Amino acid sequence: MVPSPSSNSATGGFSVPHSGASLLLSFSFRQPSHPNSYPAPFFILGSGPLAAQRAFAALEADASVVILGTGGLENACEELRWRVQHGELDWVDLDNVTAHQSIEHDPERPKLNNDDALALNLYFDAKLSSSVTPKFLCVTDTLLSSTTRRSRASATSIYTLCRSRNISVNTTDYPDLCDFSFATTYRFPVNPSSPSGSSCYTQSSTSGGALQIAITTNGQGCRLAGRIKREIVARLPRDVGKAVENVGRMRTLAKERDRNSSLEQTSSSTGPTATDEGDEIDPCADTDLASTPNLPVPQRPGRTSSSIKENSLDTANESVKERTRRRMKWVAQISEYWPFEKLAAMTDADMQRYLEDDCPAPEDPSRNPAETNSSCTAGTKEELPSGSLVPSISIHSIIPSPPNPTKPGQILLIGSGPGHPSLLTLAAHRALTELADIVLADKLVPAAVLALIPSRVEVVIARKFPGNADRAQQEMMERAVKEARKGRCVVRLKQGDPAIYGRFGEEVLYFRNPPPSSVDHSPIPPILVIPGVSSALAAPTMFNIPCTQRGASTSFIITTPVGKGGKALEMPKYNRARTVVVLMGVARLGSVVKALVGSGKVIGDYPPHLPIAIVERASMPDQRVVESTLEDIERAMESSEVGAQRPPGMMVIGWSVPALWGAGNVDVLEGEGDDGEGEGSRKRTDESDESRRVNRKFVDGEHQENIEIQTAGDIRRIRKWLGEGVRWRVREGLAPAWDMFNV
Repeated sequence: MVPSPSSNSATGGFSVPHSGASLLLSFSFRQPSHPNSYPAPFFILGSGPLAAQRAFAALEADASVVILGTGGLENACEELRWRVQHGELDWVDLDNVTAHQSIEHDPERPKLNNDDALALNLYFDAKLSSSVTPKFLCVTDTLLSSTTRRSRASATSIYTLCRSRNISVNTTDYPDLCDFSFATTYRFPVNPSSPSGSSCYTQSSTSGGALQIAITTNGQGCRLAGRIKREIVARLPRDVGKAVENVGRMRTLAKERDRNSSLEQTSSSTGPTATDEGDEIDPCADTDLASTPNLPVPQRPGRTSSSIKENSLDTANESVKERTRRRMKWVAQISEYWPFEKLAAMTDADMQRYLEDDCPAPEDPSRNPAETNSSCTAGTKEELPSGSLVPSISIHSIIPSPPNPTKPGQILLIGSGPGHPSLLTLAAHRALTELADIVLADKLVPAAVLALIPSRVEVVIARKFPGNADRAQQEMMERAVKEARKGRCVVRLKQGDPAIYGRFGEEVLYFRNPPPSSVDHSPIPPILVIPGVSSALAAPTMFNIPCTQRGASTSFIITTPVGKGGKALEMPKYNRARTVVVLMGVARLGSVVKALVGSGKVIGDYPPHLPIAIVERASMPDQRVVESTLEDIERAMESSEVGAQRPPGMMVIGWSVPALWGAGNVDVLEGEGDDGEGEGSRKRTDESDESRRVNRKFVDGEHQENIEIQTAGDIRRIRKWLGEGVRWRVREGLAPAWDMFNV
């Protein structure tokens, strides 16, 4: 029977293709099966951090990576040098390719007007084996923000050469010189682990799993693609990678369950084996086509012959193909219906038991998973008593009164806390959900907080894009006064606590005495400031990093490297017993580290081995902390493991950072006074006398020896904290226990 066409006769009932998309393919550089063939290398032109990121991605796809650079390996970034030295990558210096060889133009190739293109052409002709055909080349030294960016003419010449050789090219920041692009990807770990006392898994200690997602905006919003990826990752269970790994293992077991018997049956025939047939009937394969996991599945028989007859299934007479098909369909169904947590918790013994025909287990539902799904999850609508979904209104409920057009306006200046809605104060929550007529929010206020605002309330987000911060601030203050004079309750919503670098003072003074208006001379509306949980204190706490801790830090200071109008500010001097919290400084990480470490010879310079933590998006599902030392933190933030920054971020610097890791490290100040300079240090009464005393002590030989001993001990602390040979650690994710506080 031919299906009837759609009522839309112009399209025949078929979807209309809309151009502008990308063909997303998952490509793997597996070793070829032919004995005389060689894998084609993945070529990367450039030797900076971006080249290292591309190389890492290619290595995870089992590619043989060749870095094409100039100026010698010493000019490559540190990660590439390390990988080359450890045999993970091959290095080709294009300068050496042409150093002792003349270049003759091949009439079959396009005319090249660039030295690197000529060298590349020579390398492909003279250095590669005739059995190797290049397929991919990635040009990374055309990054827009690079000070040594390759010219467009050079990139075009290289692109032309590669196209003449049927080599697909990706040229960074030159989309018209690209045959393929890189999606924003995330590879889920198989075994998310967490250190003692921490609920956040350590990314560097996990193994890459089979589940990998990729996001592309087709060139419309590369930065937005990263955010979308994080949102997706944050909403999936942390052990979803393990669930995928287990399903893959179960698929293999389902296909191989009857391998031995089928091999015996087919040893004298030419028919297909169980594995061959299983490959043909795999309903679990990655596909966008609609699957049908609810098609009837024959019930597995019990131990008695009566149950076999009752179920109309006799395994003795069931063919290998039928048996494999049945098991594969079962795997497809549990993939569709079982909770991720259950899939992730399966052991090999569980999988074998689930695939058995004669060994039912109490925890193994023998019915169609669609029929038993409610047993896996509690609290479904079907399980609730009738009428319980709509609770009656309590006498304690607060019902907001209807708007009064004659009511006086008001401005509520509120701190939203670090981000998690449960960390709002009760006053802030009521103001947002009951009192507000309009909310004027800063751009960093997270969506989870904004989601609490009723749909009847107008929400305006500050346009604080780079270069417009001051003007956007002015617009928000003017709008607040204007709306409040209309009798509306205006909530001015800021992140964290508004008094900590939140322009709290500017707004209060403006609201008290706004500029005169030629239109409205209404009275100045009343102002109420509602404090918020400061991100400066809450963000480190989310990762068990205290700002003060006995034995590690006796005080802390909150600072920023940038002042009004972008003016650079002086950073505080080093004090061993003090924690430094730096806000709004991650984007200026290089200059901040340089200012702190200085020459290393002046009193007040920070030691390069001092611990530092960069906390990003604290209390959000995709929160992350990168822990390292001052000398390595820039490399960490540029590494493939860390990838792009996740604003908003902040720095925590000092010995409080490793204080609560593992068994603890709270003896840093042992034997020292509260100021971290020793038991015998006198109370400071005169700064100039103190400076002279410290200077004399600094040059004293005995004191210098004590400093060297202290430094050696501190370095041992760092190794114990990060691990021998480890230079940074990445922890991310919000503890599942926070779900109980969802608002």
